[in-house]
Amino acid sequence: MIKLIASDMDGTLLDENKQLPSDFYEVIDSLHEKGIRFTVASGRTYAALAHLFKEEYLTKIDFICDNGAYIVHEGRTVDITPLDRATFEEFVKEAEKIGGFRLLVCAVDGTYHLPCDPDFDREVARFYKNHIECDDLMSVNDTIYKLAVCDMQGAQERGKPALDAVFGDRLNIQVSGPIWMDVMRGGVSKGAALKKLSEILGVDRSEVMAFGDYFNDLDMLQSAGVSFAMENGNETVKQYADHIAESNTRSGVTKAIKQYVLSEVTI
Repeated sequence: MIKLIASDMDGTLLDENKQLPSDFYEVIDSLHEKGIRFTVASGRTYAALAHLFKEEYLTKIDFICDNGAYIVHEGRTVDITPLDRATFEEFVKEAEKIGGFRLLVCAVDGTYHLPCDPDFDREVARFYKNHIECDDLMSVNDTIYKLAVCDMQGAQERGKPALDAVFGDRLNIQVSGPIWMDVMRGGVSKGAALKKLSEILGVDRSEVMAFGDYFNDLDMLQSAGVSFAMENGNETVKQYADHIAESNTRSGVTKAIKQYVLSEVTI
């Protein structure tokens, strides 16, 4: 029996207009009645996620934020894994040496970035709340959980190999989109966070279901007993999933939950 469901947000739960499925709260209420926890798993910060949901549901839904660096359970922060200052400063310097990157520093009080053009500023605003412009990233005095790195030349093709060559397994560098990477402390990931949350809830891996669409969802899918890649997802990611859910534009996540969890159809 499924007792814990985790879903990525962008490209998975949210549609092309960044809207939740129309039946989302109906599904959450049904899951809650059955004692099944639903968890949002995203590269976004908690502040950027919480405002997307009705306030009364923030204790019914758990949150794996910053790709696993920040976990909220029943409205309380239960686990945080920040980047240490020395590694952060080393990363900024190495990124400048390699060149071609734009960095967002995701921290407790906001998301910091250097001055940028209006188009990029709008792109940042789509995913992050309280983004703060600063003249020097080294001046950021905050608890940093994640770095979001934009590489217009291609994250999978250029950015990740270049950064992996410098940092190896000291940092977990995940490709989260064609031009985006998320950088966390080594060992931090959605999958690792899902395991921690499962332990808190006393849930076995076989009782966990997960949904995702891109490379940064891979280890989460592999950490679940039942995994779904989205129809609109990356073709490589689909190969690692047990099942394919309908597209995010057709409410694939809630449809699968209704079919396989709420109706108790055998998968």
